[in-house]
Amino acid sequence: MIYKFSGNEVPKVKQVGGKAKALIETTKAGFPVPEGIALSVEFFNSWLTAIKSSEEWQAMLDNTNKENCNLVKNKAMNFKFSADMEKSFKAEMASLQGEVFAVRSSSPEEDLEGTSFAGMYETLLGQRRETLEKAIAEAFSSCFDFRVMSYKKQHGMDIENTSIAVVVQRQIVSDVSGVGFSLNPLNNCYDEVMINASFGLGEAIVSGIVRPDTYIVDSIKNEITEKQVNEKQIGLWLKNDGGIYEKDNHEPKKQALKDEQILELAALIKNCEKHFDMPMDTEWAFEDSKLYLLQSRPITTYLPLFKELVTQPGDKKNLYLDMICMTQGFTESFSVLGLEIWKKLFSELGGFDLPEGMDGITLYYHGRHYFHIPNVLAGLGKMGQYMIYNYDGSVERIINSINLDEYMHNKKLPRVKKAKRNMLKMYLSLAPSLIRASLLDYKKVQAEYLEVTKNARKRFKEELNLNIPFADAIKDALNVLNNVVMQQGAVVAGINAERILKKMFKNQEVESYIAAMGAKVNPTSLMGIHMYRLASYTEVQETKTPEEFARRLSGKEYSKKFIDDYEAYMFEYGSRGYREIDVATTRAYEDPSSFFMRLKDINLVDNKMSSSEERSKEGYNKLLELAKKGGFEKKFRKNAEVYQNLFGYREEKKVMMVLMINKLRKIALAKGEVFVSQGRLDRKEEIFDLTISQIQKAEQHETFNMRNERAKNLEPYDTVRHVRHWPIIIDSRGKIFHAIKKSKEGDLIGDPISQGITRGYAKVMHAPDEKHLEPGEILVTFATEPSWTPIFSNASAVVMEIGGTLQHGAIIAREYGLPCVGGLTGATSMIKDGDMIEVDGTNGIVRILEELQ
Repeated sequence: MIYKFSGNEVPKVKQVGGKAKALIETTKAGFPVPEGIALSVEFFNSWLTAIKSSEEWQAMLDNTNKENCNLVKNKAMNFKFSADMEKSFKAEMASLQGEVFAVRSSSPEEDLEGTSFAGMYETLLGQRRETLEKAIAEAFSSCFDFRVMSYKKQHGMDIENTSIAVVVQRQIVSDVSGVGFSLNPLNNCYDEVMINASFGLGEAIVSGIVRPDTYIVDSIKNEITEKQVNEKQIGLWLKNDGGIYEKDNHEPKKQALKDEQILELAALIKNCEKHFDMPMDTEWAFEDSKLYLLQSRPITTYLPLFKELVTQPGDKKNLYLDMICMTQGFTESFSVLGLEIWKKLFSELGGFDLPEGMDGITLYYHGRHYFHIPNVLAGLGKMGQYMIYNYDGSVERIINSINLDEYMHNKKLPRVKKAKRNMLKMYLSLAPSLIRASLLDYKKVQAEYLEVTKNARKRFKEELNLNIPFADAIKDALNVLNNVVMQQGAVVAGINAERILKKMFKNQEVESYIAAMGAKVNPTSLMGIHMYRLASYTEVQETKTPEEFARRLSGKEYSKKFIDDYEAYMFEYGSRGYREIDVATTRAYEDPSSFFMRLKDINLVDNKMSSSEERSKEGYNKLLELAKKGGFEKKFRKNAEVYQNLFGYREEKKVMMVLMINKLRKIALAKGEVFVSQGRLDRKEEIFDLTISQIQKAEQHETFNMRNERAKNLEPYDTVRHVRHWPIIIDSRGKIFHAIKKSKEGDLIGDPISQGITRGYAKVMHAPDEKHLEPGEILVTFATEPSWTPIFSNASAVVMEIGGTLQHGAIIAREYGLPCVGGLTGATSMIKDGDMIEVDGTNGIVRILEELQ
């Protein structure tokens, strides 16, 4: 079956592939598409049958390596048309004008949302009529290319279903050509069109032999906002007798497109987006000043904002801060139930009652949590600035680089103002205990706090009550946790003592000594020390595999001493781990195999955990010496004692949250088992895909359709499955903001977190269990949370994209004496595994000394 671009029928993707279908659609819609035909998958049935019944095909299925793929590809490349194929092909070609054509593959799996196969399939330009059969066979054969097969396997596609269609299209003799994007791929802005242009055929751009001009067009104002005219030394051109050739351009520094052509092209690209109702990547060409659309395909890598966050083109925009990225040390989305519980934790604890919605502060949608930056700044004033800026230096730099006038709405915010008053009341309620701890006897305040947390731990670890509704269980747990939050005087006193110590030694670069002096009660550090102790057991070191560990643990085959120590760890820290704040996350006590791998990651030879007490004494003595010289020894001793005994409690609230969430997880799973036994869910873990109110309805009404509600909840999640790293700041038109500072020497500038200078090989990690960090390597990551603590024992330095001085990674780096730079936006993409880098934690500078080739 062969389809004309100008025909009446629009075939399905599975018949002609995404590329051909788009060309047929845009032709019918009136776009200036060069005429052509699509040879369907069905057209090649005999070729596909011959391939898939061959020995080469079976060998390739058994072992999909490059050699076997090439054998299949070469076989396909030598195919000839059958009599029926030749007859139908010649009949359709007779209607096409011209003697020179472009031949392009069109896979049913290519150019779809989520899969691009960029540059893997074959395109053959400048083909004369007599060479078309050979060119079509070559385009057909490209579906068996090793790159295509590998890509399919990586994306879970069935290679046995491989098929292909081919496009034959009149060749445009382009004077200028290139690619265009209906949104700006560099910053994700929906209102900016990005165009690359060069002289001659666009293949020069696609193949990378020329650095094209780049133009940015504001599609709302219809204005060119940026032009980067490059030296386009080489161009590809059509030969008169077919084929292409390369030659130097006559005026390589000349702007490839006139301004009016840029605007004409931008309008075409935006119309293409409007037609398909999605961002589009296009190929285009000007021939004798006439514009043609050569290809159009969905942009597969952009970040689609949830519809609730989007404003219409030209309307006043909003600006959002991703609170998961900034505060939690991971970027993945919460589960449905996890976000609901996090929302209650964030909004209700301490009596804040932070208002939700576009006229409030917080926004919660489909696993994400945002702050409405303009409302925070306008409604909370300096308190809002502190909330946003204090946690991470890069956030302040990014916001300072933005023209906030575009986002400030100048509207009254009564709910935000009320929240500000409530926050002030809460802070004032802590004043008595803060004064007592700072000026009088901190030990009494400490004892009160320990009593409250002791009671909370007891409540969170007591036997589960499965007879009460899940919503009531959450309410009870929040009440227990709120008692802890309202007793934060000891925590605030510890933080205040740190502030006083830093002020005492101002301009003396002693932060690393203060951190090394340590907090005796930091639960994260204590967890790390306990893990080190478990990893040190000879019987653990002799265990070879996670499976062996789990088996021996289950069968009580380890020594009683180790098992008792292991169970003590799990009782105290077993609910902790990566993404521990999400109720859907598997806990350490549930997965001993993964916990074993964390133990094996710990460096037992030169371990920072084992020497923490020694560093603490060293830091204290160094500061004491300086205090004596400065004449404030007494003041130092007093505040150092408060700091050492209270500062670690700033982690305790997080621990209480995790214990609470773990208890709710157990209750949710128990209720999930009941729903599975009733045939209403397939797996107990599916309960995490439901909201609190949906679980409540399911408990009350046996006819409530849990599967339908779960499917609806997960639909928005499916639209962003491809997003690996969420931006920390984005506006309501999709624009992502970065603030990367480079010195004249090319240094990467972040925030100084922990002093010292170290050189080493970089290891980029996005999760603590992603790969092994070898001793001496430099950890480069987005951010960290407590589950990363054992990883730090191997690191020689730390580089983080997110995190100020109070972020988990910053605290652990200082305690372990590791040079650390934070707030370095883009570090995980600019630095690669194996790069030799230098980390200057004193000045906040990272230098890439040698890139891995």
